[in-house]
Amino acid sequence: MAKRTLIGDYLENLPQRMLKHVTGPMPYLMRGRVGAWCARRVLLNVSHLRDRVMTNLDHVYPDMDQARKHDILIGVANNLGWTVAEILHAKDFLNETDRITVSGEAGFQALKDAQQAGKPAIGVSGHFGPWEAIRSIFKKHGLNSGGIYRPMHNRFTNRDMLEKYEVFGTPMFTKGRSGTRGVVKHLRGGGMLSLVHDQKSNDGLLLDFMGKPASTATVIAELALKFDAPLVPAYAIRSDDKKSITVVFEDPLPHTDAATMAQQLNDSLSARVHAHPDHWYWLHQRWSINSRAHRRELAARNDAG
Repeated sequence: MAKRTLIGDYLENLPQRMLKHVTGPMPYLMRGRVGAWCARRVLLNVSHLRDRVMTNLDHVYPDMDQARKHDILIGVANNLGWTVAEILHAKDFLNETDRITVSGEAGFQALKDAQQAGKPAIGVSGHFGPWEAIRSIFKKHGLNSGGIYRPMHNRFTNRDMLEKYEVFGTPMFTKGRSGTRGVVKHLRGGGMLSLVHDQKSNDGLLLDFMGKPASTATVIAELALKFDAPLVPAYAIRSDDKKSITVVFEDPLPHTDAATMAQQLNDSLSARVHAHPDHWYWLHQRWSINSRAHRRELAARNDAG
């Protein structure tokens, strides 16, 4: 990998800063439309990104008509553009919480009850729809939810995005060993976390995700069990006219074992993606299997089936 330079990072980050500057004076709906237009230009024309989305759709929906898959691709771009525009103007988005309604009172109440009792709580989602709407609702109700983020290679983009993420809640922990130590300390002290559960884990278990085996981390379930924290799936769903968002809280998962709970999280997200395929950002290499152990496990399952 070529060594990153200050000027190289600056130039690479320039389009993002320009988008933020240009859309700054715009009202909410216009910002979203501009973000969607930009995202369509990228996702439809950058071949490796477009091909990754289509390959994943082919993998999950082999019998789906190609025209329908192309419609989903466009929908993914639109939703991604809206979400990026909201995150770039994070403080303004917090002022738009009147656009956000809550569904699923039992799950939401479980998180609030835990926090009011000084106990840890964990909300789980995916890169699905306007996911930061979930932490926006938390803030509106006086809850402060931290999270985990993957540091970006570009120093300017990393700094800018971390600032935006912290608007929705703190602390933000880096993915990795040092971040894990911080997460453990945060939960032990009765803190709240919002986490995503839709990326490949090279050392996870092979579990079903949308009908296909996928390497799945169990760490979120392990944390919930270790600290006796309610584990509540939550999803932000954007209306067709883009004017409103519904945050759906599901019931807390029963505390059983980490593998069972991780599968339940996969099943929960799978159901949401099947219902709203344009809301999930099909860019993750979610089903790739890298280790020999996973290939052996998959072969054993295939032989048994």
